Amino acid sequence: MFNWDDIIATPSSWLESAGGDAEVVMSSRARVARNLTEHRFTHNCDNAELAEILDGVRAAAGSTGAFAESRYAPMGEISSLDRQFLAERHLASREFLFNSASRGIVFNEAETLSLMINEEDHLRIQGLAPGFDLESAWRRASELDDGLSAQLEFAFSDRLGYLTACPTNLGTGLRLSVLIHLPGLVHSKEINKLLDSLRKLNHSIRGLYGEGSEVMGNFFQLSNSTTLGTSEDAILSSLNEMVGKVIGFEQRAREMLFRKAQRLLEDKVWRAYGLLQFARSVNTKEALSLISAVRLGVGMGIIKGVSISSLNRLLVYTQPAHLQKFSGTTMDAQARDEARAEFIRDTLAHPSGETD
Repeated sequence: MFNWDDIIATPSSWLESAGGDAEVVMSSRARVARNLTEHRFTHNCDNAELAEILDGVRAAAGSTGAFAESRYAPMGEISSLDRQFLAERHLASREFLFNSASRGIVFNEAETLSLMINEEDHLRIQGLAPGFDLESAWRRASELDDGLSAQLEFAFSDRLGYLTACPTNLGTGLRLSVLIHLPGLVHSKEINKLLDSLRKLNHSIRGLYGEGSEVMGNFFQLSNSTTLGTSEDAILSSLNEMVGKVIGFEQRAREMLFRKAQRLLEDKVWRAYGLLQFARSVNTKEALSLISAVRLGVGMGIIKGVSISSLNRLLVYTQPAHLQKFSGTTMDAQARDEARAEFIRDTLAHPSGETD
């Protein structure tokens, strides 16, 4: 296990803004699905078989260089609040919060690499990188995949590629994605046209926490839909090209909004900033909406002295489990709303993390 206080006190490294497109793309992710030849898929396993898989994969992970220094969370032995905290951290999927017996997650201290054991597949390898950097995310996931495949036999078909519990992941088993902020396209009412085009071009668009999650704060997860009949390099090249185009669309939409409605845009941004600076109670959805507006203002140079990195951290640390873990106490909805407002005020008052 690990000391929860250490992980709570240190923001994930992928929250740091990086690259010239950091105001649009928050982070990049590579997720690889793998299954073991000698075991049934997880939905057909009993707890004894799941436990055997967990022990074997965890032992293999511990002997890889990638996890020489790692943390381990046994999902069946930690609280529901702790499991929600890991999901808010983007280390575990929402599906991983439930039916947690004989399931576990291994992750490195920087939180740029994680391994979910016994999710939908036996192994879900995830590499993360700040900003628009799919290459780094894929490299981290690929290196761990190679290290594990030297010790474990993965289910593979010469015709179908890697075998997965869900047919949509057959082939490479690779899903690349970016967490992207698109307020310009949303406010210019061009977002639905873009989403339709992306789906027709075999790309998926989801909410802040991936499949089944709600779109909040104008944040979307954009990923490839096709894993069968194509190579990892082709998937990487295709998504890189598509994300580049979406960034261009978003930047043009922002420029158009500024030309056509500068005062309205500035008013929206500064109102959001004022509310975040002085509000005494704010719920999760409202906070994400206000942070989105301020993030837009910072990206367009309307607001100075606030970093994209500090706003990225706010997006995670204002989530319900983070607020409660950070405060060290369980809170009802009203108490969380008040604690959220206080946390935001303190962060904006000391954007560098310094306190009086």
